[in-house]
Amino acid sequence: MATTDKKAHAYEIIKNKIIEGELLPLMDISEDELQKELGISRTPIREAMQHLQQEGFVYIYPRKGTIVAEVTEDLIKEIFHMRSLNEAYIVKQASNFVPLQWLEEMRSNFLASTEKTRRELMILDRDLHFGFLKYCNNRFMQNIMAVVYDHNHRIRLIVSDPRPREGDNSIEEHVGIIEAAMRRDTQAIDNLVTMHVERSCNISVGYFRR
Repeated sequence: MATTDKKAHAYEIIKNKIIEGELLPLMDISEDELQKELGISRTPIREAMQHLQQEGFVYIYPRKGTIVAEVTEDLIKEIFHMRSLNEAYIVKQASNFVPLQWLEEMRSNFLASTEKTRRELMILDRDLHFGFLKYCNNRFMQNIMAVVYDHNHRIRLIVSDPRPREGDNSIEEHVGIIEAAMRRDTQAIDNLVTMHVERSCNISVGYFRR
């Protein structure tokens, strides 16, 4: 495996451990353990850590070590600010290219999601966001928002209430956005996405403050 491939592999493994909660906020990350687990040298692991630091997932302290970045209220607000600025644009652009069959499948998945666990719903939500991002056909938006959505998934796993919430309309909101994309109704997409992101931000910030 080439050095660049080793770095990319280490980056994906470490990032996944962070966003899925295997590595919790402020937890030490052992380079020695990663070397043993991944079977690679220290150099690609350190390069991967530098990449993750640039994206805000870790803190690196020279000659001391690396720890997982904490989740703060400021971080939550920054992530949702990025979503509020870009998400409606992404869905509107994607609606011109996304296969109708994919939208129909996602709509069916959300309509049938009442039997899913909250973690399964989060994964379904993540699949929808990354699906729209894939079809927006803007490489710069894809690179930036992929990091935002990774942070968003991590935040949801950490701060979301694991219990069902009375009046939680997230399923209906997602279905509405999908149906608006199916119609290519740009005004409806603007309205529905704006409402959804604002509501999600308020819920995340409110739960974080508890």
